[in-house]
Amino acid sequence: MPTQHLLVLLFQFSACTLAVVCLVRWYLFPALEKLDCWKQLELLMLPFLIRFVGTSTLVVGVVGPTYSQKVAAFVSVMDPLNFFLALCCLFALRARSRWAFPMLVIFLVQAAVFCLTAVVMDGPYGMIQGLHGHWYVGTIVVPVLVVFQFLVLFRLIKHHKQLRAAPASAASGQ
Repeated sequence: MPTQHLLVLLFQFSACTLAVVCLVRWYLFPALEKLDCWKQLELLMLPFLIRFVGTSTLVVGVVGPTYSQKVAAFVSVMDPLNFFLALCCLFALRARSRWAFPMLVIFLVQAAVFCLTAVVMDGPYGMIQGLHGHWYVGTIVVPVLVVFQFLVLFRLIKHHKQLRAAPASAASGQ
């Protein structure tokens, strides 16, 4: 794998991350501030409902034959798990359940471990070797999800007392 491929991936990942951060800062933050903490987190969790996309690494032709089978197997299990956890978090947030806080913590820990493990498993070159049509995931989808993981983490820290104390009966307008 030529070094320039890694450099292109890093550039595209960084450019997408910067674009998402600008969108969030200029447009999403002002809108979020008008909502209660439950709705803020609901909206921030929505992008994670696309986490089933990793299962496409198992489809012949989406990734090349040189793509790491270890990474493909790992991602094809962890992406649906992440999707399921995100969905459970959304249900808990919509119900204003006390389970929302611990579920969000579990989600964030699992997502962080998943990202780090995927990168370390075969190293940066092994991870991008044979990406082929799956290149867009690492350069567009992953940066968006990483930014939103941090947004969820920061909102969770900011509103942890409200999320942990609110009884389910506090739900209104559901």
